[in-house]
Amino acid sequence: MKRKWLITALWVLGACGGTSGAVVGELPSTGLNPLETTSKVRSTTTMPAEKFEPTTLTIAADLESSFAQLMQARIECGRDPYSCDVATFTEVNSPIYQDLKQLIETRRSAHITATGGGSIRYRIDKTQALSDSSALVDTCITDDVVLVDGDIIFDDSMMSSLVTFTLVKVDDQWLWNKGTPTRWMTEEDLCNFDA
Repeated sequence: MKRKWLITALWVLGACGGTSGAVVGELPSTGLNPLETTSKVRSTTTMPAEKFEPTTLTIAADLESSFAQLMQARIECGRDPYSCDVATFTEVNSPIYQDLKQLIETRRSAHITATGGGSIRYRIDKTQALSDSSALVDTCITDDVVLVDGDIIFDDSMMSSLVTFTLVKVDDQWLWNKGTPTRWMTEEDLCNFDA
């Protein structure tokens, strides 16, 4: 079981970065445009609360937007593990929190950062609200970001995985609770991004 969480931690915080800092998330075919995560704020106009009933589409959009923000926070941790606080994007004391906290401590002590080439790409295949405060997000992630220790390349391999993330709402913010890889490959793009 611990090995499974370690694999999850490697996926969730493994690399990320590249020189451009671009993270691209591809959304399922709902007629929405692909979502590119940047530092820009994405705003929408909604109807007054008394007239607004959440729909499956608005819930899915909320989960997709929140997931993109969580992914961006995780990427920043890979770039700068020294100022990373995993509690900003994971539920404190959750399985993923414990594993990422340990991984960040290891990265700090080994001086490993994600600052080289490569990119991380993900696609949200499905979102499912389990309740008002918990949801599942099925993703496909391909990561070929180069990890370095100073000027030395630590890891430049490609990893690709299908991961189901459990999100929980804490203080009106979605956070990662756990990530369960269901399939993974090394040196192949399981998500077919380049096909």
